[in-house]
Amino acid sequence: MVLPPVGDDSDIDVIKALLLLNSRVWRGTRPTVVAAVQDSENVAAARLAAGDTALVIDADDIAVRLVAQSHRQTGLSSVFNELLSFVGNEFYLREEPALVGSTYGEALHAYELGVPVGLRRSAGEVLVNPAMDTVIGAGDQMILVAEDDLLIRPAETAPAIIESAITSAPSQPPTLDRTLLIGTTSRATKLVGLLDSFVEQGSVLDIASPQPPREELREGLENVTVGYKHCEPTRRSSLEALDLGSYQHIVVLSDDTIAPGPADDRTLVTLLHLRDIEDRLGDPYSIVTEMNDDSNREVAQVTKADDFIVSTKVITLLLTQLTENQNLYAVFTDLFDPEGSEIYLKPGSNYLVPGAKANFATVIEAARRRGESAIGYRLAAHGDEPPTYGIFLNPSRTAPLVLSEADAVVVLAER
Repeated sequence: MVLPPVGDDSDIDVIKALLLLNSRVWRGTRPTVVAAVQDSENVAAARLAAGDTALVIDADDIAVRLVAQSHRQTGLSSVFNELLSFVGNEFYLREEPALVGSTYGEALHAYELGVPVGLRRSAGEVLVNPAMDTVIGAGDQMILVAEDDLLIRPAETAPAIIESAITSAPSQPPTLDRTLLIGTTSRATKLVGLLDSFVEQGSVLDIASPQPPREELREGLENVTVGYKHCEPTRRSSLEALDLGSYQHIVVLSDDTIAPGPADDRTLVTLLHLRDIEDRLGDPYSIVTEMNDDSNREVAQVTKADDFIVSTKVITLLLTQLTENQNLYAVFTDLFDPEGSEIYLKPGSNYLVPGAKANFATVIEAARRRGESAIGYRLAAHGDEPPTYGIFLNPSRTAPLVLSEADAVVVLAER
């Protein structure tokens, strides 16, 4: 595992290490090599230096994508943290000869423990949340979310589906977003471009920072209109002047022009102001923030921000997962790619009648009919409780379950 060191030339050190590893003559089997680079512009050079057998991930790109995906979906960072952290549930590949000839949609109900999310073809192609009529072939592997590969258990009988609990009402229509981006970083242009791809046309994104953003940040946008408001993020009066109650989502970026420690300190002060203002306004917006140090994330929990993105921790966990199983590389690539299936937290009322008695097997069936793979749910009433913050992945299929209007279902879906 090759990690970028702290410093301006961190990617140069990674590339040099990859060159040395690639040119080395190994005794016996060549070991798996995984690495991360900080600057997206260095990815191609790093992959060339690493050779065909090594895996190089773009740390900068993944961090930005996680912020962009989380800004509208409270709890998403907790989902990724569990799937990557080796604590709780994670991804496993398992060949299931009994399912050969069945469709992927049928396989969703074939397990008592473990939730299917896709297929890995015998030739190596990975399909995350494929079409429900996709046929499972000989040698294919199921991709499952489970606590351990030893805890994956096929079902002897199909679980009971409570048909009356599945909603017949249309899904909640998409809404126009009003998002406030506080602070600016060198990644702002990429972040705004990604936010533009996730929102409906006519949405608004205002940037609040001491200095106006570069004009190139507004180029090529199709769905969002970008505005600017002057703001000193650590000053209460400056934040109050932003009309925070008019926004649905607030994203607080870490200042990358100063050292990570002081940047986190400034972010903490901003979060405390935002939470106090939100309490006075009646909880009108969600808050997603970047942190550099995971220990600061624990301190920041007093601010009750909805999501904390600690990109260094995410990247390290991702690299560790890949050292364990490099076949998961295509799975994670798909999850972070807007063109593939991503993880969403969608309103529970899209799947179950609010207040109806059901079970998770019924949720899986409701999602299957929408072409989605359900892997869990989020209970809003437990949203402030660590360590899961209301997220329950791979739950019992048969235990009683009642979802309210405020709860969400965790699914893999195209949109």
